[in-house]
Amino acid sequence: MNSVITLTTDFGTTDAYVGAVKGVILGINPAAQIVDISHQIQPQNIHQAAFILSRAFPYFPHSAVHLVVVDPGVGSNRRIIILRTPVGTFIGPDNGVLSYAARGYILQETGSAARGPQLATLTGEARAVAVTNSHFFRQPVSDTFHARDIMAPVAALLSQGFQINAFGETIDRLQMLPLSRPASDGAVVQGHVIHIDSFGNIITDVRCEDLLPGSNDLRLELHGHLISGLAQNYADTNGLLALFGSSGYLEIALKNGSAAAITSVRIGDEIKIRAGAS
Repeated sequence: MNSVITLTTDFGTTDAYVGAVKGVILGINPAAQIVDISHQIQPQNIHQAAFILSRAFPYFPHSAVHLVVVDPGVGSNRRIIILRTPVGTFIGPDNGVLSYAARGYILQETGSAARGPQLATLTGEARAVAVTNSHFFRQPVSDTFHARDIMAPVAALLSQGFQINAFGETIDRLQMLPLSRPASDGAVVQGHVIHIDSFGNIITDVRCEDLLPGSNDLRLELHGHLISGLAQNYADTNGLLALFGSSGYLEIALKNGSAAAITSVRIGDEIKIRAGAS
């Protein structure tokens, strides 16, 4: 039976929080294989956690359980949910942290132009429940550590084969972040910065299929900086360069340096891509 559980949190590794979560999991399922995706998510940064998770979970067995805890609303009336999809089972607060995991299974997004999470409807390919069955919780439940007392026990039991409907009522809507998508007017592709990694590489929401014909000779504009053409790797040229990285997204990088520091970009900033030298 599968017992892979991944952890993505903003807990860091200085305190005992991660250890406590792992201890609860192993107390229930000693055979669990716990894999740390990251515990260095910026505190309360839901967008970053959602993206980091999305870059890792596709490489795990589809039977894996992915526990994600970036939870500014811990102790409030926000829901804890389990999302089961054909490519994995996810558990976390219903605050948008599962947005990339759910993105391919959303039938309708409500208020996608808003800045904060909005309710969206799941398709039949994915199922979700609100975790409400306290029979499975560690008692007493701390108002400030639901990761230890609610989510960790549920993740451990899911890894042992428990069905998601054992943990609460079925829901068909969950909170989704307004994930950006590139747009094109036929002459210019306008993308957005969605992540800056620890090397200072700038990751955008633009994929290869979003580029216009002839874009191998692209001209890219970002914060007043111009980049021409596509590089093959991070050492391909000096200065700022553009390439499609392992994530499948268009990246801006700097050989032996930080593109983010040079350009002073922020998440959400726009990037414009034109084909050819025009």
